[in-house]
Amino acid sequence: MDNLLKILYPPRCPACREPIEDDGSMIHPECRERFKLIEEPRCFKCGRHIWDAGKALCEECSEKKHRYSYGFPLFVYNEAASHAMIDFKKNGWKNHGDFFAEEMAMRLSGYIKRQRPQVLVPVPITKVRKNERGFNQSEYLAVKLGEKLGIPVDSGLLMRAGKSVQQKALSGKERKEKKVYGIECTCENVPYRRICLVDDVYTTGGTLNACAEVLLDAGAVEVGFMAVFAGSI
Repeated sequence: MDNLLKILYPPRCPACREPIEDDGSMIHPECRERFKLIEEPRCFKCGRHIWDAGKALCEECSEKKHRYSYGFPLFVYNEAASHAMIDFKKNGWKNHGDFFAEEMAMRLSGYIKRQRPQVLVPVPITKVRKNERGFNQSEYLAVKLGEKLGIPVDSGLLMRAGKSVQQKALSGKERKEKKVYGIECTCENVPYRRICLVDDVYTTGGTLNACAEVLLDAGAVEVGFMAVFAGSI
């Protein structure tokens, strides 16, 4: 059955979308350059590339004061990244997730091991979104990363209740109560001190910040994140 499925639905290159050989390859060698690695120097907070090596933080992180302690995205979010992520999340091409997790484990393991997280926690999505897609892409990545890095995964620590709302429509009190993104912690006291979130794309950092906030409020001491892609500054 597996061989038949591979014939009918062969794994495809995450960059060009063409079939790839069933030889363990995850991407065509000539397509690798379409995914641009984030280079040093990195912002100490969000992990995106900064042009001024004399600065520790990018301008955005200097202004926003995110609650998470560190971030390590892998690739720049460009056109190839956008198409690949759509195929992964919405079309269910999970071999893309296998490639992303493999690259993250190989290239980011040094950064993550220095932070010594006790657990990986995927960023949650709503039940509606999960039913539509059949899976949570961040959870898929977290499980694969956990296997490769030897770090346990807790997929039930965070949940996303209902729909997200626009921040400008909320009062200051509601913002403080983290209702903007609908992120909730499923326990009053988290059993971990150091947590690393796993997400697919880092954009403004709002969702990750909301996740970090509820975890810190529930007793975590340090929360950081890993992501496949990050938008440029």
